Amino acid sequence: MSILFISRGTMSGVYQLVKCLVGRTGIREVSHEDLTKIVNRHGELATRVMQQLDGAISAYDQFSRLRWPYWVLMRQALLEEVLADNMVYHGYSAHFLLPTLQHSIKVRIDAPLDLRVKMTMKRLDCDEKAARDYITRADDERVRWARFMYYRDVRDPKYYDLHINLGHMSLDAICGILDRAISEKEFQTLPETRAEVERLFLAASVEAALVTDPRTYDLEIGAKVEGADVYLSGPYLADRQLATVTEIVAGIAGVEKIRYAPGYAATFGILHGKS
Repeated sequence: MSILFISRGTMSGVYQLVKCLVGRTGIREVSHEDLTKIVNRHGELATRVMQQLDGAISAYDQFSRLRWPYWVLMRQALLEEVLADNMVYHGYSAHFLLPTLQHSIKVRIDAPLDLRVKMTMKRLDCDEKAARDYITRADDERVRWARFMYYRDVRDPKYYDLHINLGHMSLDAICGILDRAISEKEFQTLPETRAEVERLFLAASVEAALVTDPRTYDLEIGAKVEGADVYLSGPYLADRQLATVTEIVAGIAGVEKIRYAPGYAATFGILHGKS
């Protein structure tokens, strides 16, 4: 089956669209909240990262320190869901955490402001001015979030395979288009595409083990997997630190050989869509 990522503006009708897709195709719905629950399995350290992040956007230095563990934990959670296949994800542009997957489709849903205002007035039981103010504020927060977190403009069409305007067609019509898209042969999961997701998940699990261990939490160490070999990249480490990193990574199922390349930040790989 296929993996569908849906990005949206505030009050763009995506919840209704996802409900239609689930009923029509049986695809699994996964939201930002679902990923947060997976992240919180890591316990107090992961929970603290998630709680502090909301207030950290206004304090750039603090935000920068939290960005790496957020990337790592959310990417592992997202890949866990992707491994289960047949999934539609919506919320907070998490598709930026992954490289392009052959069996995935990235969609942006927009709607005319007047339609969004009507939906907001109905859902929040407010007047037109309050609805417009809410939409403006929420849209701005989403754009700022994506820029701070992923260095990208969530509204840029180049990041999507499909860009659909709800003002020109009904939800049922869009649901039908997406139903047809995810059923196309080129977007079905193949053994090689599943192997790629498994490789990415193992790399993400290595990174997650390091950011949730108090001994290595402050180290930005990225992982890349080739076969059963794990290639780590990050800062220069003292012998004792390197021994600790090696001990943690060696304890992860599926890891055999471990290689460490010091001298550059792991962030580089994330910014360029690599693992």
